[in-house]
Amino acid sequence: MIKKIYLFFSNVLKSLIFLAAVSFFVLFQEDIAVYLAKQQLEEYAIEYKSIEGRLFDGVVVKELRYKDIVKIDELKINYNFLMLLNPTPRLKSLSAEEVYVDVDKVLKLSDAQTTPLIFALNISNIDLKNGKIRYKDEAYFFDLSGSDLSIRDKIDFENIVLDLNTSYGKAFMEGNIKANHLRGKSALLVDKKIEEKYLGFLTYTPKKLNVDLDVSTAKMTLKTSIEKITHKEIENLELNSADINLIYNFKDSFLTISANYKAFYEKLEAYIRQESLVGFDAKYESKLKVDLIKDGFNLPFKDFAMNIKTDKGGSKIDFAAKDISIKADTRDYRKFLFYADTKYANFDGNFEIDKNLSSLHSEVYPKKDMPYFKELKLEKIPKFGIFLSKNREGIKADLYTDLVSLTLQKGDTNDIKGIAKIGSSRFDIVGNLDEKLFYADSKIESLKRVLQELDLKLFDKNILFDAKVKANTVISYKNELEITAKVDLPWYTLKIDSQNSYKNKDAFFEFFYKNSEVTLQRYKVEILNYKIHSDKPSKVVIDENGDIALREFWIYDNLLLSGLVKLSDMSADINIKSDSFHYETKDVNVTFKMDLQAALDSKGREKIEGDITILDGAVMYPFLKEFAIGDEDIIIIQDIKKEDSKESKKENRELNIRINSSKPMSYKVKEADVTFTPDLTLYQEAGAQMKLLGMITIHKGKVILRDKIFEFDESEIYFYDEKYTNPYLNLNLHYHTLDYIDIGIFITNRVDSPVILFSSNPQMSQEDIMSYILFGGSASSVFDSKSKDSKSALGGALLGAGIKELFNKSTSLKIDTLNILTNESGTLGYEIGTRFNKRIRIVYKNNEISTLILQYGINKSVRIDVEVKETGQGVTVYYMKDFKSPNWDDLKK
Repeated sequence: MIKKIYLFFSNVLKSLIFLAAVSFFVLFQEDIAVYLAKQQLEEYAIEYKSIEGRLFDGVVVKELRYKDIVKIDELKINYNFLMLLNPTPRLKSLSAEEVYVDVDKVLKLSDAQTTPLIFALNISNIDLKNGKIRYKDEAYFFDLSGSDLSIRDKIDFENIVLDLNTSYGKAFMEGNIKANHLRGKSALLVDKKIEEKYLGFLTYTPKKLNVDLDVSTAKMTLKTSIEKITHKEIENLELNSADINLIYNFKDSFLTISANYKAFYEKLEAYIRQESLVGFDAKYESKLKVDLIKDGFNLPFKDFAMNIKTDKGGSKIDFAAKDISIKADTRDYRKFLFYADTKYANFDGNFEIDKNLSSLHSEVYPKKDMPYFKELKLEKIPKFGIFLSKNREGIKADLYTDLVSLTLQKGDTNDIKGIAKIGSSRFDIVGNLDEKLFYADSKIESLKRVLQELDLKLFDKNILFDAKVKANTVISYKNELEITAKVDLPWYTLKIDSQNSYKNKDAFFEFFYKNSEVTLQRYKVEILNYKIHSDKPSKVVIDENGDIALREFWIYDNLLLSGLVKLSDMSADINIKSDSFHYETKDVNVTFKMDLQAALDSKGREKIEGDITILDGAVMYPFLKEFAIGDEDIIIIQDIKKEDSKESKKENRELNIRINSSKPMSYKVKEADVTFTPDLTLYQEAGAQMKLLGMITIHKGKVILRDKIFEFDESEIYFYDEKYTNPYLNLNLHYHTLDYIDIGIFITNRVDSPVILFSSNPQMSQEDIMSYILFGGSASSVFDSKSKDSKSALGGALLGAGIKELFNKSTSLKIDTLNILTNESGTLGYEIGTRFNKRIRIVYKNNEISTLILQYGINKSVRIDVEVKETGQGVTVYYMKDFKSPNWDDLKK
């Protein structure tokens, strides 16, 4: 039994020893490892030069080649033999020198291969040096090291360090791979040739970029940030805090770049979002969306978009903002050809940037929407030019048309000099950019000539205005734009027609402008012989639409105008107000309170309404006697305006102005002293004539005619219709004689046809009343004579002369005939005649009854008299014949 047990263990031990000897021989014998490796490599058509090593712990393969896809100068594999027996073999380490892989062929091979090239495998450590990958005809050089590489149907790499060198630049990366997805941190340095080719117009910091790397089998994503970017050709342009996201799809031939950054250019600050496509064929396309954060140029938009396309032929730039679009072409970002379409004008020109000379040249075509286009008659200026240039000597700017030009020039210092020309007028300009101050002096010899040169018509064709203008202007923009100006008119003329012409001198206006508000600080001007002035500042605002808002405009320091004037359609809505407005001339001295609202619409319709209350006033307007002509040989020729048709007389105006007085006014002239109170309304409907409605109440007063005083009792003058120069009368006057006789005179009916009634206390005859009025005594005492015929003749002559002189001096009616008539009862009558033309004469006869006679001469021999009297009317035909004086000698014969 013992012997059998011993033999069993002895055989087992021998078997183990034999197995161990065989295993040791297999595992540690280099020939066995070479043999097995050779069998495996040849099975997969892998070539090599030599294999060294043992099956137990690893091998070294030199000059390994798989077709022309993979080449390795030396491959070292270290492992634990027992770990190879696992379902997923694990290698301790894998290192290689001079590795070459053609990725394009690997991808093609993997698509066509049905049998996998590589089994599942784990590698604890990997180290690849001097590696080279070829992908899409580009070479990528690298050094790779890492740990825990797992290769199954997907690749996992726990820790990877990559040093990559390409024709685009260098990169150092640390990261990992999860399911064929690489993520890591990288430092990127762009190759100088690539930088010069694609980014040569930029200077950026830092040069070495820290990048977040994300690579999958489909695409590669790089994220980085740049502190500062400047454009080499565009001075003062700076980009800050740029966040850049680069995406490359392996199937595409271009890069997609997304960037967000801030941009600074002189007085501008903006936030920009940019999307770009960078092609490997030198094509480039970029879209930008820009939001303005700070705008020091007061641009008419708050955001804009830009699209840039670049190829070998150059770049095309599209710019779009509110009411503005620009298209530009450039080959080198030095010279740009552009066309701009804006709300107000079109621009066509070129812009050139150079170290020695930069210039902008453009032609501007105004549109009808341009502010003041119609008011300034810009339709007659189809285009004007702009030229800006900058060189070492300074900057020059020109704006020019056929009649208007402006030239400004800046030298080495910040002093500015310039000249502006408008027609034949010149403006000299000096200033300093550091002080942000400009002065402009101008002298216009004839404003009329300048307006004619510019073909501007600011006045009605029937009105002629001309003036000499001197202006001194100060422009400051230290914090905001301020303009101070004084405009002097040494002389100015206004001619309305041949009879109304006015010449004045020494008018002036002082202006101040700030925040779109114009202040008329002081002014003095005489218009139509009325002197208007104010030392109280008037404020006028010009809004963004070009409308003029009168916040407060003062006349005589106590008349306030406020409202809005729209220049776009020439409409206005103005309030005229004063609590105590004093107006004084040689004819009027009045103080009144007013509150009027005046409106003018775009069709020229006027509407004025409100109240005028006279606080205190006196009128000194003298009686008119211009048409009392004493010499028949004098001929007056007047400029008589042609009467308009009835349709043209209808004014497009509405009036409703109420005029009253808080206390009686006075009318004082040499011949009169009267107190009165008005209660009137100026009323007019559109298309109708103006009416004066209401009354004037005469409280008391006196009128002096030929040293005789006629006193008023309370009387009225009534206005009912459009015939405001011919009102109704209700006048009560008294004449007190020296012997205490009270003569009452009552005047009624209209001014052009008054009815005059006389009365007396004590009661007297009409003859005595007239005699008292004319000569201060009764007819019997004035014309007393022993002879009745003599009495009548003398009385008739004196009374006729007195009445005729009285009428001619106190009225505008020229009387050519006045006869005193007597009758059998001894009372006096009178006959008054006046000739209207060569054929027509009117005679008024007041004897026992009143008679009106119209005399019409047909020729020298025939005259027709038409009589209208209280008892009836009739027509008389007179034939007149001249007879020669008889010859007495013939008669004797």
